[in-house]
Amino acid sequence: MVSQSTDGSSAAKPLRYPVLDALRGLAALGVVFHHIPAVAGISAAGFDANFGRMVDLFFVLSGFVIAASYGAKLSAGFSFSRFIWLRWGRVWPLHAAMLTVFALSMLALGLMRPELRTHGLMAGAADPADLPIAYLLLQGVVPSLGVIWNHPSWSVSVEMLLYLLAAAGWRAGGQRSWMAWLALAVAVLTYVALGGPFYGLASNIGRGIAGFGLGLALHRAYQRSTPPTLPVSLATALEGAALLALGAVLWGSGSLIAFDLAATALVALAALQRGLISRLLCAAPFQWLGTMSYALYMVHVFVIGRVFDLLAVFQPRLGLMIADSTIGGADALTGPAWQADSMKLLIMALCLIVAVPFARLIEQPARSWSRRVAGRPVPRPAI
Repeated sequence: MVSQSTDGSSAAKPLRYPVLDALRGLAALGVVFHHIPAVAGISAAGFDANFGRMVDLFFVLSGFVIAASYGAKLSAGFSFSRFIWLRWGRVWPLHAAMLTVFALSMLALGLMRPELRTHGLMAGAADPADLPIAYLLLQGVVPSLGVIWNHPSWSVSVEMLLYLLAAAGWRAGGQRSWMAWLALAVAVLTYVALGGPFYGLASNIGRGIAGFGLGLALHRAYQRSTPPTLPVSLATALEGAALLALGAVLWGSGSLIAFDLAATALVALAALQRGLISRLLCAAPFQWLGTMSYALYMVHVFVIGRVFDLLAVFQPRLGLMIADSTIGGADALTGPAWQADSMKLLIMALCLIVAVPFARLIEQPARSWSRRVAGRPVPRPAI
């Protein structure tokens, strides 16, 4: 279930944390649910109003996992450029593929429906002039002229920035760089607590620093300590309490501070993998969901949009009223409540189905290829 390090200094510390993979998958599902608009059912009652906070769980998970995978290596001299190449190969190919799909679909829509054109031949709210920064994975950290292409990808852009900063910190300051990350995370959360302006790019980058910094510092604490051997009953109770705390924030204030702290506690307990909840999350369905999480996150907005476009076309012909939808316009599932909730689940399932080929045909082969390239010896210059 857990891969072990062969380094004698940390032989008991897992290099892979399957429970964290499952949490990433569940967080992606939460984001998908949140992004399916509805004016009826549980969404209309505010059930998922704060589910956008699941992105902050991604940041905490990333900080912990990157520290586990590369912190010691980079501190010991692992190639900075090789690390960045590996991370780029992990996230960019699928991002670029979805960006191309979005751009081509908006071009096709503009060609078929001239009245929907917004930028030259293109339809949609996103500006084609923003495509270069989007392809360079800068859309979450530099200003855009319009809405971000494939909006959820802003967090991937922020993560690439965090990878760069983390790698530079480990190369410059070694393992002690966790102190700077913790200080930055505390500074961001303190700023938020004091009510400072927090929106746009500042929010994007600040949220990333806070969650990533807490996750990275958590791993350092985990690395330097002996994980407690908790009884299963106690570990299960603590895992349940952490999930309840996370839920209290999601269905309560939605506070960034409270969520990040609850998420850090949950990741700490999940990394121990002692309780029954952790054992459940190691089951095959949750592990598969974790494997699909990135592809699901990247394809879901496109899939949701095209479902509503199809509803706009076929509802009038079939005499149905499932959604208030117009092609290229605002959309929302309508009542009765059971219908809206059922459609949400159906659209989520469709997003998962579409994610599978994108994961298997683009994401996974690209990651394997980047690893092969990174593993090749660097040719020596001719003398």
